[in-house]
Parts: sequence; structure tokens; C-alpha cells
Amino acid sequence: MIQQVVSTNTRDSRWSWLYKIGGVAALITGVFLLIGMISLIVSVLQPTATHGWFLLFQNNWLVKIFILHADFNGIHADLHGLNLLDIVLLLLVSILCLSLSATFRDTRKVWSLAAFALSLIAIILFVVTQLAGRSTVMLAVLINALVMLRDKTFSKATIYVGILASILLFIGDLTVGVQSNIITILFGIGYVLLITWLFLIVQTLFRLGNAP
Repeated sequence: MIQQVVSTNTRDSRWSWLYKIGGVAALITGVFLLIGMISLIVSVLQPTATHGWFLLFQNNWLVKIFILHADFNGIHADLHGLNLLDIVLLLLVSILCLSLSATFRDTRKVWSLAAFALSLIAIILFVVTQLAGRSTVMLAVLINALVMLRDKTFSKATIYVGILASILLFIGDLTVGVQSNIITILFGIGYVLLITWLFLIVQTLFRLGNAP
């Protein structure tokens, strides 16, 4: 029994570098999404102001979906076309998914690797179609959050925030074009929850990466 525990700890320590990289990826993703949200709020409150580079972070596809649902006057969004910011975000999420897969065992690891595969498919679909695929990462987040249900590494808050965020955002993506206050509010809540989930993941992955 003791030998098994020691072996598990040794195996985990070998992935410390991957945990740290995943933590950095989650942190950067969360910061980018947070800046995008702040940029949109500033644009709504001060539509005539010039925000320069700040507006670049408003171009992520989740903010664009929110804009399409909310139908703000003077603020337009187009989901078509390649977007460098979206590609970077998708790559960061893929790195995060790979890092998370290293924390699981047995069948949970298989499902987590499936989530990682979905995140890669999302990149390929987006590059090929220049439209589809991006919100596939919400399914990857949902799978990882569900896998965490039977794992003691992650807190209950992390698990349920991830589940709720991915469901709300995925529903919002499926209903793009439908102008509804309820959908807009729920999508906005999902966006904030996703940022929260990313920062919670950062704490856990850094803790694992720095564990002796």
C-alpha cells in the first residue's frame, strides 16, 4: 500500500513542469478574457472614446457572441474570419486541457484526454472553416469539470463553476442570432464564471506544480 502511494506521488512529481505550464496557460487565458470583458464595458459606457489596443482583446469570440445577443447600438461583431486572438486562446486552452489530463488516473484520464483532443479539433475546425469550432472548447471544459467530480484534487467550487460556465456559454453559442435579455444575462454570467474557473484552476495547478 505504501509502495503504491509512493509510486503515485513520484509519477505526479514528474508532471510538475506540465502543471506549471498549464497554470500559466490558464492565467493568461483568464487575463485575456477579463480584459475583453472590461474593454466591452468601457466601450458601452464611453462609445465615442478611443481605446486603441485595448479593443483588440474585445475581439475574442465569446465577447462577440455576447454582443450579438445584446445588440448594442454602435457596437458590431462578426464571427466570420480568422482571428489571431481566438487562435491564441484556443492554443492556451489546449495546453490547459493537456495539463489537466496529467492530474487524472484510469478512465478519468481517458475522458480528460478526449477533452484535449476536442480542443485540438476546435483549432483545426476554426482554421479550416474560419467560423466553426471555437465553442467546442466549452465541451472540453465541461468534460474536464465532470471528470473532476470524482477527484479530490479540485475543490467543489472549481467543479461546479466549470460545469455551469460551460453549459451557459455553449447554450449561448447555439442560440447566436437570438436577441434575448435572458440569454444575454445568462451568457454574461457564464463568461464571468469561466474567468473564475480559470483562476481557480491556476491555483490548483500551481499548487501541484510546486508540491514536493
